[in-house]
Amino acid sequence: MVKWHRDIGEIRRLLLEIEGGRDSFCALPQSTAEAMMLPVAECLPEPEARKLAYHLNLLESAGLARFGRMENGNWLVRGLTWSGHELLDNIRSEEVWEAVRARHEQLGGFSMEILSELAKDLTRARAGCLEGSEA
Repeated sequence: MVKWHRDIGEIRRLLLEIEGGRDSFCALPQSTAEAMMLPVAECLPEPEARKLAYHLNLLESAGLARFGRMENGNWLVRGLTWSGHELLDNIRSEEVWEAVRARHEQLGGFSMEILSELAKDLTRARAGCLEGSEA
């Protein structure tokens, strides 16, 4: 049984990888690739491949990233959207990310809209502190 759970850590990891230049992801399970006699070097075990495909689909449907899909299970990265860059800019800092993640766990989860707003607020507060310390 597959649990269809949105993992905010996975979302952040994928955004960072895409921004860093990752140009494709293999979401074809290793067992399927082996059965089709395809290279399996970048393929994942089935549960991990399903999780990856699910989260790539979430990124795309949320308008955070754009992809092209190949028949062989590869997702070709076409880039982050404006919204993807904006979210990533607000959750890039480890300090901000840890605060957002801790609050997310404490509350048992919340929407990406709330996550984004919380990250923005924390980033704004942090930027304010940095500006104040330079004066």
